[in-house]
Amino acid sequence: MNVSLDWYKIFYEVAKKQNITVAAENLCISQPAVSQTIKQLEESLNAELFLRTKKGVTLTKEGEVLYSYIVVPFTLIIGASI
Repeated sequence: MNVSLDWYKIFYEVAKKQNITVAAENLCISQPAVSQTIKQLEESLNAELFLRTKKGVTLTKEGEVLYSYIVVPFTLIIGASI
């Protein structure tokens, strides 16, 4: 499994915003790039992380577990860089 820290950063932003387009805008990358990264992360972890709807995305049980592991470190990293 070769997962980039950037993949987790993108996952974190999508989970926080519950919207791929908004997350892409916040990260200053294209929406297709965000979608592709989430797809790659899901394939790498062999788990579906988000349920996609017309109004956005919500975390699956697996997504909630992953988010619980990364929310504190990313909050600290982001808070430290401000």
